[in-house]
Amino acid sequence: MLSFLHSHSIMRRFFTIGMLPIAIGIAGLYLGASILIGIFHSVSRKNGTRHTRLALMFLWYLLMELTGVLIAILLWFGTLFGYKMSSDRSQRVHAFVQYLWVSSILIGAQIFLRTKVEFPNTFSFGDGPFIIAAQHSSFFDALIPTILIGKYSDTVIPRHVLKSDLLLSPSLDIYGNRLPNQFVNRGSQNSDHEIAGVKNLANDLGSDGMVIFPEGTFRTDGRFERVLQKIKLSDPDRAKRVQDLKYLLPIKPGGLLAMVSASPESDLFLVTHRGFEAFGSFKEIFANIPFVEPVEIRINHIPSKNIPSETMECLRFIDFEWLALDKWLESKVVSDAKTS
Repeated sequence: MLSFLHSHSIMRRFFTIGMLPIAIGIAGLYLGASILIGIFHSVSRKNGTRHTRLALMFLWYLLMELTGVLIAILLWFGTLFGYKMSSDRSQRVHAFVQYLWVSSILIGAQIFLRTKVEFPNTFSFGDGPFIIAAQHSSFFDALIPTILIGKYSDTVIPRHVLKSDLLLSPSLDIYGNRLPNQFVNRGSQNSDHEIAGVKNLANDLGSDGMVIFPEGTFRTDGRFERVLQKIKLSDPDRAKRVQDLKYLLPIKPGGLLAMVSASPESDLFLVTHRGFEAFGSFKEIFANIPFVEPVEIRINHIPSKNIPSETMECLRFIDFEWLALDKWLESKVVSDAKTS
């Protein structure tokens, strides 16, 4: 069913957009039930706001999905029924709407889940082009690169590498396909085809930026061990390099190295965070509502001139930079433990 929806855009959108009103209705019922649960818990002196906050977040997200779809319809008319969809002006308007949509999801988390994200006070991506390689450990950290670009470089049209599962989000599906993004199938047996698609993102990049989540998925201890075992079989020296990672997964080199080789003039920005770990599953989100610890964003800038051009040296270089981010995360964990 999912593979069919992934490969048939008309049927997929008919299904996902058609389900939105139903999902909004269900979220509304959950909100009503959560209020009753909250009243019961307040009598028994338990935390009665968790269900209500989560229900409001679900409802907010679904309403933002609907808003995104409605705006996309207006933009379709505004581009003469899609005729001028690929024009520079259309692309920049779509990128701006995408930034506003992504920001609205984070705003919902800030209001309803009490999430606080600490972005850098001053930062610049320079004159471009650039590549962002970001940590991915939760549902919400996938929003961070788009927000960073919108906040600090609002003229850039970001080009994302996204997993095909996100096509089930109506707004991400529409804007993701109208803009120069690449949806990849993590389980694909044709990795060369997927990597070629990632390389194509660098075509006519100009001063714009590319975004990838090189870990591919959230880290768990089990996933780390499985990834490490695969690396040991194919590249024992690299396995020794990355075996000490404690909070990040080793990067999957195919996509990121394809970007670097296709756009050697691009600076590289490595993005990590401390605080989004509690957003890794619905169970963890529910257990931590309302959130009290702020999310801290860290960005390491690597000028293009410092990145080795030879493939294996480039991978070695990026691995050590990734290890440095992991050490930063370890220092934050130790610091937080001492504070508490």
